[in-house]
Amino acid sequence: MKPWRFAVLWLVLFIVAVSTGVELLSYLSYLVLFVFIVMSILSRLTLEGLSVKRTLGQSYAHLGDTIELAYELTNDHSLGKLWLEVFEKSNWPEPLPGRVLSIGGRKTRKWKVLAKAQRRGRFRLGPIVLRSGDPFGLFATEARIPSEALLLVYPRVVQLPFWTLPGSLLEGNVLTGQRSLQSTSMVMGIREYRPGDAMNRIHWPTSVRHRRLHVKEFELDRTADLWIYLDLDGRWHHGDGEDSTEERAVTVAASVVRKALDGHRNVGLVTNGNRAEVLHPDRGSKQFGKLMQYLAEVHAGGTRTLQETLVETLPRLRRGASCLLITPSLDRAWVRPASTLRETAIATQAVIVSPPF
Repeated sequence: MKPWRFAVLWLVLFIVAVSTGVELLSYLSYLVLFVFIVMSILSRLTLEGLSVKRTLGQSYAHLGDTIELAYELTNDHSLGKLWLEVFEKSNWPEPLPGRVLSIGGRKTRKWKVLAKAQRRGRFRLGPIVLRSGDPFGLFATEARIPSEALLLVYPRVVQLPFWTLPGSLLEGNVLTGQRSLQSTSMVMGIREYRPGDAMNRIHWPTSVRHRRLHVKEFELDRTADLWIYLDLDGRWHHGDGEDSTEERAVTVAASVVRKALDGHRNVGLVTNGNRAEVLHPDRGSKQFGKLMQYLAEVHAGGTRTLQETLVETLPRLRRGASCLLITPSLDRAWVRPASTLRETAIATQAVIVSPPF
């Protein structure tokens, strides 16, 4: 019952008691007023001494992963709480499961919530809401705990064991066999330290064994840069959810990024849609995180064609690089600039993403 309805009921009862002079009704009206006041005070005390915190086991996940959230509710008050509702505000695709519970005085309750990552994106968790009231349900009390967290859901990454990354059309796109102190992914040998050698190239186990400083030599790696073109022209993308051409294309791009970086390739990304976005080639875990964060939030839209993007970005590509086009477009217009890439010694492959049936 709403408080104002309860107040109206008491007022009617009081008027009837006064007008009729029935003593029992007068006592009843006083009792109702007393209960009303006590319940109002109790409702204000139900959230006193409560604190709650949420622990997120990870700052990112991939599409389809299960996220674990751990909650800890503490009651520092000597009186227990008979009824509490705990839930979380967020922009998660589905409401996160809440919990209705009771807690004793000076006690702590812990529980876990599992949520499946069903959509790519950047999601904000929090604040946490505590809600309670009096035993009769006359008054509701709510408190918001500012416990905000950020969770990134990356695209799904699948293994590509039977697919080979495009290489370079130039000769020499493999290890050269030449020794160098320039850091690459391959250590070729160890030699004695010479004046001018960088200290971070010292190989300490060998230096200790020979009691003289030795440094690492690296083999020059001329593996081609890989440019991934992800076509986000909204006119060619269809479907919703994981069966959409958008999600399939992003999954292909993320999977190729993972495979290429695992193979010590420099990977760059170009997308179109409203405008061309260029992420320059690099390697390592930092580049993986950068590309995954971008792919987590990217969506199809706009009318910029793959042909226009290829023509605009062609000068950025060096001879000997390789290029992978990921597109649902069946427009032949992008084939000509793609052929131009091959004429400039840029190995090119295309992945055509089929629409859902």
